[in-house]
Amino acid sequence: MIFKILMLLLVVAGLVYWIKQPRRVQSAAQYRPVPARRPVFIALCIAAAISAVAALLTALLWMGGVAGGVTGGGYHGEADFLLPVSGSLLALAIACGVGAFLKRRG
Repeated sequence: MIFKILMLLLVVAGLVYWIKQPRRVQSAAQYRPVPARRPVFIALCIAAAISAVAALLTALLWMGGVAGGVTGGGYHGEADFLLPVSGSLLALAIACGVGAFLKRRG
């Protein structure tokens, strides 16, 4: 389920990136040149955003699973795997964010 959500977010991010690209004009005499794109910076920003959202979703799913045991639902550890997944995604988001911060200047 998480993989499907991540794939959908990746497709949406790719479509937004594809749509928001600067357009090239045929008669470039009256327009300034389009600055060079930085694909690594953009990819790191998108990866950080997707990882942060996925970490939040998995943490919320884990909290929802644990809350059932608190309210008397009989929690038996079915959702324990979600917490390490959330932590890994959060670490990935932080790493991508730091990488994008370092790449933004050059």
